[in-house]
Amino acid sequence: MSNIAVVFAGGVGSRMKSSTRPKQFLEIHGRPVIVHTLEVFQQHPEIDGIAVSILPEWHEYFERLVVRYELDKVRWIVDGGSTGQESRHNALRAVVADEGADAVVLVHDGVRPLIDAELVTKNIAAVQKYGSAITCTKMTETVVVERGSGIGEVIPRDPLWTAQAPQSFRSGEILGVYDKAVADGEHDSIDSCSLMRHYGHDLHRVEGPRTNIKITTASDYYICRTFMTLAEDREAFGA
Repeated sequence: MSNIAVVFAGGVGSRMKSSTRPKQFLEIHGRPVIVHTLEVFQQHPEIDGIAVSILPEWHEYFERLVVRYELDKVRWIVDGGSTGQESRHNALRAVVADEGADAVVLVHDGVRPLIDAELVTKNIAAVQKYGSAITCTKMTETVVVERGSGIGEVIPRDPLWTAQAPQSFRSGEILGVYDKAVADGEHDSIDSCSLMRHYGHDLHRVEGPRTNIKITTASDYYICRTFMTLAEDREAFGA
C-alpha cells in the first residue's frame, strides 16, 4: 500500500495581484513556493510518490523545476482544470489509475508550504486507523453571523475548528466522491472534506499547527516568508 501526496497548483492567484507569475511560482528565499511545499513530501520517508496538477501553460516550466530541485518522487504531472475541484480530480484519476483504490492520498495545496513532516505522519496514521484525516486548527476568534448590516448571531467558538490541508483519504473512496460530484453537476466545491461530508462519509480530525497557512493574498506571502526566516534562523543559530 502506497502513500501519495496529491498537490494541486492549478490556480492563477488572482487575489495576489501579482503581475509576474502565479503565486505558486513566486519565490521565497530563492525557491518557488511550490518547491518549498513539494520538498516536505520529497523528504518524508513514508511518502512513495507525488502527483501535481499544474496550470497547462506552466507545465514545461514546472517540469524544469522538478529536475532542477531533484524532486524525483514527482511521478505524475497533470494539467489542472478550470476549478480547484477539477484540478484535484485530474490528479486523483492519475494516481488511482496506477496505484489502485487502496493507496493513502494526502490532498494538499501547492501554496501551503509550511506543512511539516510531523503533520504528514499524523495524516497517514489517521487514514490507516480511521479512513480519513482532515487537518484542522482550533478557532481562536469569535464567529458571528451577518444579518443585514448587523450581527444576527454570535456562535460559541468552543466546538469550532478551521479545516486546512492536507485532507487525506483512501484513494478509491475519494475519487468515487469526486466522480459522483461531477455526475451531480458539481464542479466547484471548496475542498475534499466538503464533498466527503456531503456524500455521507464520517471524517476524522487531525490537529495541525497554526503556521500551516495558505498563501492567498500578499499579506499571506509576507507572513509565510517571515515564518520561513525564523525557521532558518533557528536551524542556523539555535535561536
